Amino acid sequence: MDPQEPGPPSQPGPYSQPGPYPQQWGTPPPYPQQPPPYPQQWGAPPHPAQFAHREPRIIPAPSGTPFHRLARTAKHAWWRPLVGTAFLGAGVLFVSAGVALVWGIIHSLITHDAIQPQGNDLFPSATENLAITLVMLGALTPIVGLTAWVIQRRPFWSVASVLNRIRWRWLLMCCLPGVGYIAVSYVLGIVVDAIFPGQDAAGTDDGGSWVGFGAFVVPALVIICLVPFQSAAEEFVFRGWLIQAIGAYGPDQKDGRARWIRTVFRTPWPGIVIGAAAFVSAHGYTGWAMTDVFLFAVTVGWLTIRTGGLEAGIALHALNNLFAFLLPAATGGLDGWDVQGGAPWTLLVSDVPSLAFYAAAVVWLSKRQQVARVSS
Repeated sequence: MDPQEPGPPSQPGPYSQPGPYPQQWGTPPPYPQQPPPYPQQWGAPPHPAQFAHREPRIIPAPSGTPFHRLARTAKHAWWRPLVGTAFLGAGVLFVSAGVALVWGIIHSLITHDAIQPQGNDLFPSATENLAITLVMLGALTPIVGLTAWVIQRRPFWSVASVLNRIRWRWLLMCCLPGVGYIAVSYVLGIVVDAIFPGQDAAGTDDGGSWVGFGAFVVPALVIICLVPFQSAAEEFVFRGWLIQAIGAYGPDQKDGRARWIRTVFRTPWPGIVIGAAAFVSAHGYTGWAMTDVFLFAVTVGWLTIRTGGLEAGIALHALNNLFAFLLPAATGGLDGWDVQGGAPWTLLVSDVPSLAFYAAAVVWLSKRQQVARVSS
């Protein structure tokens, strides 16, 4: 065969192009088929925006928000701090009654004695009365978080710090200057008492002697285990909830109110002062003791704003209360743990430098540790 002569046609392979559509199959259907028209009786078709992601129920504060403005979220309304405060008060009453009821039942089952309240005391033991009081106060912490979460629709722990949580490492670090505060206060109390004898400036006169380990160990365990929770709860209420509830009413940048109103309520000081006054009214102190407690509350309130959280206040409050309870327990004076009266003016002489030392040490430490002051 001539190499130029074409050979026979090759057979189609398995991957060759298909042939024409067979005529005997009829007219081919249109491809691709169009969907049927939207039924008119169903109304207009839904707009895609209706299926957009819904806004979350819990919204944190915007980035860069200071502590006292953490309640000013996108969910803020003028009534939320007011309703939240009422909700918090009702929760305190409910939980306190529940704790007293359960505690009383357990007490009766163990001792087989009926509860016979005498004055402000429910039980004959001072240690037991102290314990139930500390438990009632310690229960305030979750109530405050629940109020912020349910009523203000913000993170549960946003009352604690600008990071919406308790900064445990920073809390432990604040205990170091807290121990320094106790030491400075005690030493200054001895010095002031020596200069002004008979005034008992810092309560250095213990009024008793060592009661012995057997009588001290049970009250000490109660105090050590429960006082930190009681102190933290009071900080959550007076330096957390109140400061943030009042700070939520601060104006925005474009608010049209008078300049002095915008200037005053944009700062944290209204919340700090009102929270300190409420803190004093919740205690039974009089005279110079009220002034000292108010100064304490203002100092830890300022530190709360300056460090962006409650940790500095919790550390100082807990250490101060531990010292205040353990000393009477060790010297047989725990029966008067709930007695709160006046104090001489010399108390301020020893306490003002001690508070100044603690504030300066915490601020210095926060700068070195670069503690967050605004939300991230």
